[in-house]
Amino acid sequence: MIRKSTIPVCLFVCFLSATVFASQKKQLFETGIDHMKQHRYEAAVDVFTELIELDPDNPDAYKNRGVAYMKLSQYDPAIRDFEKTRQLMPDLKGLHSNLGVAWYYKGEYEKAIANYDMEIALSPDSHYTYFNRAISWAELKEFDKSLEDIARTLTLVPDYYQAYCLKGDLYLELGDIEAARTAYQKAVEVDPEMAYAINQLEKLGPVSVVQEPEPEYEIQTGAFQIRENARKQLKELQAKGYDARILILTRSNDVTWHLVRTGRFFDRETADQAMADFIEKTGMKVYVRPWNRF
Repeated sequence: MIRKSTIPVCLFVCFLSATVFASQKKQLFETGIDHMKQHRYEAAVDVFTELIELDPDNPDAYKNRGVAYMKLSQYDPAIRDFEKTRQLMPDLKGLHSNLGVAWYYKGEYEKAIANYDMEIALSPDSHYTYFNRAISWAELKEFDKSLEDIARTLTLVPDYYQAYCLKGDLYLELGDIEAARTAYQKAVEVDPEMAYAINQLEKLGPVSVVQEPEPEYEIQTGAFQIRENARKQLKELQAKGYDARILILTRSNDVTWHLVRTGRFFDRETADQAMADFIEKTGMKVYVRPWNRF
């Protein structure tokens, strides 16, 4: 699967504190958050570690340090910090989802899904959690379950670019090229500046045109050398509801004929039955002829 490099999971980052700090602790927390916002994740780890030494039961410090570890791709210490947060504040929004992300990047997709399930139980309108769970289902090749979660994601956020991209990838895995194309096209509509869906559409190439097999027979109702006579009969047939046409053919003696014909038949038996029905309804003398030939 290609999702780890092209369609990233969503890490829930919360820079707000649920705890009232003393002055020094508050300063450390705000400094750590500032490092996070400036993408200085190693510095953030150091500051939150110092805060934890001062306040070892502070769930916000553990959670934010866990996020910083995640940004550094250090998933084991991130999981330890998230689990400690869960002990201290088990209903903290986004916590279970972040654990799911950490387990996902460790390749433990069942554990990731179990944590996403817990997050959804707490926050059933969490679109990013459905999206993340869809990615994990896809890694397990549970494509139907993944598509169900993508549908839930798009119900909550109809213009979610990444969800349409993943939907396209899933349909490619299932061999449904046209459904994949439709999903990528929708992604491009949502964000025409993003490259992934455009590149995927280019790889799929142009829409293939399915050529219908050519019929073998048709019914000829008239043969005229004068074009206007053929047009008159054509109008009469069309007025009766027949899908008729004029076929112009020239014989070897350079005589041009305007042939009024109707129907498309792939075998002689069907053509003969249609001719009998036509004669019964119209009383006209008609013939079964080869398609597009005398």
